Amino acid sequence: MWSLYLLLHVWLTGSVRLPFMALVYCAGKKWSRLHFLTHSRKRWLLIWGCLGLLETLAITGLLWARDIPKFVPNFPGWAGVAASSVYYALHFYNRSVVFALGFLFAAIGETAIGVAFAVLVWWVFHIHPEPAETSCTMLQTYRYTIALLASACALGIANRMYSLRPPTCGDCFAPHGIPFTYFHEGGFIGGEGFVWPGVVGNTLLVFAIGVLVGWIWNRLSQNHRLKAANS
Repeated sequence: MWSLYLLLHVWLTGSVRLPFMALVYCAGKKWSRLHFLTHSRKRWLLIWGCLGLLETLAITGLLWARDIPKFVPNFPGWAGVAASSVYYALHFYNRSVVFALGFLFAAIGETAIGVAFAVLVWWVFHIHPEPAETSCTMLQTYRYTIALLASACALGIANRMYSLRPPTCGDCFAPHGIPFTYFHEGGFIGGEGFVWPGVVGNTLLVFAIGVLVGWIWNRLSQNHRLKAANS
């Protein structure tokens, strides 16, 4: 189950990080003072991987400073769920070890996620197919890929904003997800979990919007190319 939390985290995090990385990449290409960010692929990947690690260290420090006088805190997010799942499977539970294990999972995971997003942004901007140097099929595939990424980011940002709304109560199975509910928080006695029709619905919506936008983009590009050839 923790893998589903990880996928949800990647989607909601990536919907914000990818546009931000794209802006940073464009700024690095435009302004000479920021050129060091995009001049080297290794440096680009290293920067975003280190930021993911630093984010984990910051969250760990805040949790430790806030809760250690009373008790060892639970590690939040997918990493905490993964650490708890490991120890529950071993029929042994120790909060200190679970916290350390959660930190280890988060440090590795956030670094890998940051590098993966950096690779994706580098591919989108750096390996841009030129119409005169590549086939029509490759160009169409590239546009469909960009459209799918944009669709996933747009829906992810909308769901992230929706999840930040103030809670109405603590025991009312608060829903998450627009336009389809994909998760219920549960109540005092538990009951949290994914809503599979909503998961499938949101996934299909991302693909439907991405394919539609990609198709429109390709049609407009084809018409523009035909007009340029006839003029």
